[in-house]
Amino acid sequence: MGDAISTGSLLETATGRNTGAADWAEALRDRSRAEFAALGLPNRRLEAWRYSDLARALSETVRETGSLPTCHDMPGAYSAIFENGILDETQSSFREAGALPLRQILADPASPFVGHIGGVNPQDDHPLLSLNTALMEEGIVLRVPAGTTLEQPLHLRFDWQADTIGGRHLRVLILLEEGAKATLVETHGGSPSFATIVTEVRLAKNSELTHVRLERLGSSGRQSAMTLGEIGASARYRAFYLSEGGHFSRHEALLKLAGEEAQADIEGASLATGTRHCDNTTIITHAVPHTTSQQSFRGVLSGRARGAYQGCIRVAPDAQGTDARQMSRALLLSHRAEAATKPELEIFADDVKCAHGATIGELDADALFFLRARGIPEAEALSILIEAFFSESLAMIENDHLRGLATDAVQDWLSSHASEVSSVE
Repeated sequence: MGDAISTGSLLETATGRNTGAADWAEALRDRSRAEFAALGLPNRRLEAWRYSDLARALSETVRETGSLPTCHDMPGAYSAIFENGILDETQSSFREAGALPLRQILADPASPFVGHIGGVNPQDDHPLLSLNTALMEEGIVLRVPAGTTLEQPLHLRFDWQADTIGGRHLRVLILLEEGAKATLVETHGGSPSFATIVTEVRLAKNSELTHVRLERLGSSGRQSAMTLGEIGASARYRAFYLSEGGHFSRHEALLKLAGEEAQADIEGASLATGTRHCDNTTIITHAVPHTTSQQSFRGVLSGRARGAYQGCIRVAPDAQGTDARQMSRALLLSHRAEAATKPELEIFADDVKCAHGATIGELDADALFFLRARGIPEAEALSILIEAFFSESLAMIENDHLRGLATDAVQDWLSSHASEVSSVE
């Protein structure tokens, strides 16, 4: 469950939590606290938040309906387990990967990560980034040395099983040095009263990061997450994001292609029913010549669910040779479901190839009739078509185990919500 939350209560309830930090961390927090106090919680009057009114969502008292979804373990992976926003080292193995808890980093006056935390693709006037930086207390920091391949994924598991007054605010920092390779998996389950999670990713020359986010919140969950990335020369960022929405769910991918031949590939899937809200927002900035990006998001909405996709491609004046594409597709299984899509191109260079597209529609009635005519029940027929709708995105996950993990999440959602999905209105 979650009670009403305001700008003032967010700052007040966190007072005293994040003690013991070094001077540089306290200065960073104080600066961000002042920025958030000036900006306040975002609402629909801000263009970037026109489809997602967080201030309203936090002002409402919500109650959980149904059982809470849970996260699954990943055998063999390095793990960092967060219970209600608190890192549980007794269940975790992240130190075996060379990772360190954020609390330890923030308390170190001579930390080598000064300038990295809060310094990856910084954003001006972003209220939730300021809030997260002001109140960050738990998280993980990982540096992968040059030429090193992290053999197993680093699994960050966020479980929310109890109400946490005032919410929790977590920070993740991933640094890949030249030629390093790693896989990061985030799983989010349960119902946070309010959580912000910021993942900062800095990829040096020729490095590669595979990033999988599986967000399975309860119906009362309120969470806003960000992935901030800087991708160096010939480095590659590959991502798959899946979200089932919540009372409020938003994920922003804010990526900067900062070196020539840098590449970013994002596949996204959202599945929401009931009265859930799911927002995927991306801003990919091509800052230098000869960079490539591709993003494709697919959503399925039923009941009175609301989904939003905002995708922006920015091409700097000197970023000649940019190749950027984005596509958004949404299926509405109910006349009361809502989908909003806003693709944007901001191009300040001449020699570029940029394209975007968006579609919103219903399932193919002929395909549904074909399956029903062969004796397949309606719920099963709908599941087959929806799974086929997502198959292209799932196929883009190159790692077999990770692809299976994402496929299982889609199938689990379909089986869990079969009655709601089949009640096409």
